[in-house]
Amino acid sequence: MALENGLVARIERTVDFYGPGRPIPADELHTRLHALDIVPDKDFTEFVGRWGGCFVGVSVHAWDNAELIGRETCIELTIGARDAFGAVIDGVVFADDGSGNPIWIAADGSVCLVDHDNGNTVVRLAGSFRTLLEENVDD
Repeated sequence: MALENGLVARIERTVDFYGPGRPIPADELHTRLHALDIVPDKDFTEFVGRWGGCFVGVSVHAWDNAELIGRETCIELTIGARDAFGAVIDGVVFADDGSGNPIWIAADGSVCLVDHDNGNTVVRLAGSFRTLLEENVDD
């Protein structure tokens, strides 16, 4: 199911303000994430396919990101998080919380964070990437 129109309109307004990255075609995303044994979430695929890596109230890294969020790719974030936290990182890391805690879309579709200040506790931030967007995209 595609992102719903109201959410898309909110994202569009926010991207117009902060700037888009390069849209990433689904086949390119799937190929690059396949090398990490990751099947990308359909909503993440749609998001980066429309706006690339950009800031919308939360940073969403892909590659060729909007200038605001920098050059670090979701590939680099995922590899770094796997090096630091191992198999707990079972999906694509698309952001961090600014304190070095990776934020990723887990294999079950939920969005999680590893809190390294609290014994590497895994915190569920949202039930899905779509929910995270709905709760964080600027109005």
